[in-house]
Amino acid sequence: MENRSIDKYIAGFGISFFITSLLNALLVVIKETNEPVMIYMKAATGHHWITHGVVVIVLFIIIGLAISNMNAVEKWKLDEKKISNAVVGGAVTGAIIIAGFYLANA
Repeated sequence: MENRSIDKYIAGFGISFFITSLLNALLVVIKETNEPVMIYMKAATGHHWITHGVVVIVLFIIIGLAISNMNAVEKWKLDEKKISNAVVGGAVTGAIIIAGFYLANA
């Protein structure tokens, strides 16, 4: 299969997905191990998971737009395969971090 040039927004938000998947997993670990962070997140929106979701979605959008507008496709030589690998890699790595954390603390 030949790799074709991709749209800057597909690239930007694909890389953003990778980054925010990892940040999401790290935020789970941080808030579950740091009581002041959990208290703050509960106070911010009424429930820590709502705050968690808002933070991840806002970061996804900001990072995605930033990467989309920095000519990343050409700079990083991004193509369909690299973006697909980043999306899958981010999802799998994030899931492993979260599952590993909860398994280790079960």
